[in-house]
Formats: sequence, C-alpha cells, structure tokens
Amino acid sequence: MKYLLLPCACLALQAAAQGPAVSARVRAAMDRVDSNSIRGHVAYLADDRLRGRLPGTEGYQLAVDYVTEQFKKMGVKPGGDAGAYTQKLLIRKSLVTNASAYAVLKDAAGNSDSLTLQRDFLPVPHPMRTQTSASGGLVFVGYGLDVPGEYSDYNNVDVKGKIVVLLTGAPDGFPSTITAHLSNMGSKFNAAAARGAAGVIVINPALRPGNPTNPPVLQSNAALNPDRSAVYSRHFTGNTGIALNAGRVLLHRLLMNSGKNIEQVLAGLKSRKPASFELPYTLSAGYSTTHTDIESYNVVGLIPGDDRRLRSEYVVHSAHLDHLGVGKPVNGDSIYNGAHDNASGVASLLEIARIYRSSGVRPKRSILMVLVTGEEMGLIGSSYFAANPTVPKGSIVADVNTDMPTVIAPLLSVVPLGAEHSTMMQHVQFAAKQLGLDVEKDPEPTENRFVRSDQYSFVLSGVPALHIKYGNKSDVPGFDLVSFVKQWRAKYYHQTADNLETGIFNFGAARKYVHLNFLVSYSIAQTATRPAWNKGDLFAPSEQQP
Repeated sequence: MKYLLLPCACLALQAAAQGPAVSARVRAAMDRVDSNSIRGHVAYLADDRLRGRLPGTEGYQLAVDYVTEQFKKMGVKPGGDAGAYTQKLLIRKSLVTNASAYAVLKDAAGNSDSLTLQRDFLPVPHPMRTQTSASGGLVFVGYGLDVPGEYSDYNNVDVKGKIVVLLTGAPDGFPSTITAHLSNMGSKFNAAAARGAAGVIVINPALRPGNPTNPPVLQSNAALNPDRSAVYSRHFTGNTGIALNAGRVLLHRLLMNSGKNIEQVLAGLKSRKPASFELPYTLSAGYSTTHTDIESYNVVGLIPGDDRRLRSEYVVHSAHLDHLGVGKPVNGDSIYNGAHDNASGVASLLEIARIYRSSGVRPKRSILMVLVTGEEMGLIGSSYFAANPTVPKGSIVADVNTDMPTVIAPLLSVVPLGAEHSTMMQHVQFAAKQLGLDVEKDPEPTENRFVRSDQYSFVLSGVPALHIKYGNKSDVPGFDLVSFVKQWRAKYYHQTADNLETGIFNFGAARKYVHLNFLVSYSIAQTATRPAWNKGDLFAPSEQQP
C-alpha cells in the first residue's frame, strides 16, 4: 500500500531536517522585513482603484504594473517571455448555448426519451469546440478512478466508444490530499478519454433537479496558448466528446433496469469495492459552446543562482495576483478587493524577493517569483505556466505556493499541505525549527485545500510542491483557532468584506510567514540534492514508481 509509507517517510525526514547554514547576512536581511512594507503592498493591491483585480481589466493591469515596478526597484531580473517580466496567455471563457443542448436516452427495447435541460442534465462547456456531440452505450464505472496497485473502476470493463457514467468524489480510506486529487473532475475526464470513452456523465448525488424554465448560465474557463493550439485548466475536458452533469434522479433511472440496488452499489463503492457494469441504455447528446478570449499575464521575476552547477535549476515561489473583480453588492459595496485573497500572498512574495536581493548572498539555485493570473477562474494561470514555464521544464525542482496566508492571529504552528508526499517536508521542518514553529497535520481535511490553489498545477506537472497554511496552535488557553478561522472565512472569504479597512490582520504574523516561506525555498536552493517524491507516491512520475 503506497500511502502507508507516508508517516514513516515523514519521521525520516524530520530526523534529516538539519538544513543549510543561515549566515549573519541572511539573518540580517530577514530582520529587515518590515510589517509596514507588507501592509503597504496589501493597501495598494486591495485598493478600490484596482476594482478587485479581475483578469482582463485595467485593475488587473495595475496590479501587474505594480509588481513589475517593485521587481525593478529590488533588482529582480525579468523572468517572463523574451526578456520581459510578463508571460502572455489567453483566457478563454466558454459558454453553453442552452437552446442547442439535447440528450436522448434509448432503452434496450428501443424506446426513446428526451431528457430535459437542468431537470435531468447540465452540459459542461467544451473549451476547444463550438459543436460537440456523442452517441454510445452507457457504462457505469463507479468513481471513474484508476489508482495503480490499489483501486480501479476500469478493471474488467470496456468503455471504448461508450459513454461512461461516474460519481463525484472518491472512496474512503485515502489521505486527504489523495482524496482531493482523486476527486478532481479533470483527472476523471482524462482517465475516461484515455480509455477511448466517447463521453462522460458525472453524477453528483447531492445535485437537485433545477427549474427547466430558468436554465443556468453554464460557463467554464481555461488558459490557451497565444496561438490557441492547446488548452490548460485543472478541469480540462478537451479530450472528451461530451461531458454532462446530472443528479441522483438520473442515476436511479439508469440503474432501475440494471438489476442493481443503488444503495448497495453506493455503499460498496464508498468502502472501496469497485462496481462497474454496462447499463441497458444508449445516449445521444450534443450542444454548442461559444468562446470569448481575453489577454492576460503571469508576472515572472528571476533571482539568478550563484552555483556553477545548480544555478540552471529553479525554485519557484508562486502566488495568484487576481481576484473576483466587481460583483453583487453587499451592504452597498460591490468591489471584491481580495486583501487576504491574495494581496497578502503577493505581498509575501515581494518581501521574500527583497530578502534574497538585500542579503548580499545569492542562492545556489536560481529563484523564480511567479505571480499568476486566473487562479480564481480555475488555476488556469498556474496550469499554463507549469506546462509552459519560461525556463526549461525539467529545471524546476520545487514550488512553494502562497495563497491567502490567513494572517489574522499569531503564527505558532503551520500545516504544509502536500509536503508529506516528497522530501519537501525536510525543508519545512528546517524552516519551522529556525522559527520555533510546530508542524501539524491538516485540521480541515474535508476542505480539499491541496487541490484548490496553484501548487496543484505544479504537482500535476510532476514538480514537488506545497502550500503552507495556519496550524491549530494558539497562545490563548482554551482558544479554538480552527473554529475561529472557519467563522472568519465565512464572513470574509470571497466577500466584499475582504478589504484592509474592515478586515482583521496581524502583520506580525505576516512577517513571520514571510520568514517561513523564505527559509523553505532557501533550504531547497542551498541543498545539493533536489526535492524528490517519496518512493511509490501517487504523484511521482511513472519513471519514479517502483
């Protein structure tokens, strides 16, 4: 069992977490990090003038210009396209034309029934085609997963030319990061397409029938090359003929004549007992998708390494520069400023860059500071960069991502999401020890946080990556920090209240968070051995699997 190796691996890494020497110059540069500078970055990026930093708007361009100017002042070199600080990409918004959508179900006796949009099914916009359709027999494939050596819904079933019916989620028994990864719909779409499936019907048992007379706006987002030759997204569906969402009502209907008990099937799947079989139906479906493309930019700064052998390798610091723009007014405020999400993360990267540039000691490996677009639209800026980096792809050794640090209380412990899958954990242990911080397990495993931010794009490209979040430790006896963060998140996350004027900030904690993330990347940059996936880990490229 691959995943049983993880706790042992972490213990071994803790024992090995000695880390590099931190010189007096580096410590002096860390001491010069000023919480007022962090506050100043947040104040500018979350100002109403930037109108929520929505990609494709003047406000987002102001954020791009601000980061670029900060890099120039610090002496950070351009790391983008052809000597620029920016990497250009296209953001494609894809919208289903509701009137075009049809789905016709036919049973074994030849009886046909037209399904109703929203009541029975919802099409998933296709990012590469204006017209998409498919016909084929239906095959139920459980969760639609194939985990080598552990679990497969595709054993003993042929889906070539068929339309697969699969469930959202994943079976019980996997670590939270693995469950989050396995539940990612893009991975499920690609797994079905790789086996020759003509289309996918995704069953979400919690989805309730909608009102057919008021169909929703069905939109998805993706990143494209400037020549529109390829698409990048966490939820990529470009390899599938059709993709439909449906609820428990349709699942009941499809299983009704299959001789299967739906409750038994669902219970068995949850307990890791695959149940895949052909259904006595065929389906014909299709729909039209319209596309709107806008230009946007990642911002990339370069801090060259100083080691003759290691300077051609890169440690990435990433954070998303975008937010939600202007939306539904709440208490008279319609600007979603994103002060915590993610002006605070961008501010952290700017101050990390300042440490590197002001310390007088260059790292052995080179450092890339990557501020990505379109995170709120589905990790599309990081998906694009991870697939099309501005340096040789195999030269990126690690990604340290910063997204909404949640600097609202003293920082006493941390949760390094994803670090348990690689030797990145030893660098976290080193940094935490330097700062007197505890390292904890994820206190909110059901939030699937590991796949909801930009480090996941690097993971999918085979690069060890992590995202450091707050831990559970408090200096107030009896105070439940996790509960407090949940209440805070309900009020501020993706709300107009996430601004500097009315928000909650602890800039002393923000300063320590900068120190922590700097020390993680510094440890990686100074260590001769590049980070590696743990032996047999699911995220390791196939050539690293035992």
